Amino acid sequence: MALSKEEIAARYGTALFDYAQDMKALEAVHADLQELRQALSAHPQILQVFSDPILNTTEKKKALSAIEQGLVDEVQNFLNLLLDYNHFSALPAIIAYFNDLYNKNKKIMAGTAITSIELDESQLKALGESYAQKYGLTQVHLDNEVDDSIIGGVILKVGDYVVDGSVKNKLTKIRARLISKD
Repeated sequence: MALSKEEIAARYGTALFDYAQDMKALEAVHADLQELRQALSAHPQILQVFSDPILNTTEKKKALSAIEQGLVDEVQNFLNLLLDYNHFSALPAIIAYFNDLYNKNKKIMAGTAITSIELDESQLKALGESYAQKYGLTQVHLDNEVDDSIIGGVILKVGDYVVDGSVKNKLTKIRARLISKD
């Protein structure tokens, strides 16, 4: 029975994460995978080359050796393993799964700050640091989404958590209290 791309990503991503930890190379592997992710995003045809059934294994290995230059041994070995088992096309999903494990391990989360006006990088960074400190995280990376219907304040969505500090929410709560007193 063939494995789905998600199952492959989970198995290989977990194996690479555990291997990198065992080899005390987690940071180096993470850094190399981020470079690979950016390269694959900029040049998606790379995946097509290594998934092409017309090219033989020798040609693929030769092409891979050019890509591997400068990468740590753990990542080089891993890329060769993917090529040997014909799972190279799953590399972006494997990197994403590895990143999820890395972020959980390092207590790093990503989220969205919904505001009525656009926030600059320093404001997002300060908001992320405040949230991280309050909830025992090392880092929170925030993107900004503008929604003028919230009037003011901010709604933070980080992981499965939502912190609603919007003016609209506060007015709704005040209204509910006034109605319940009648």
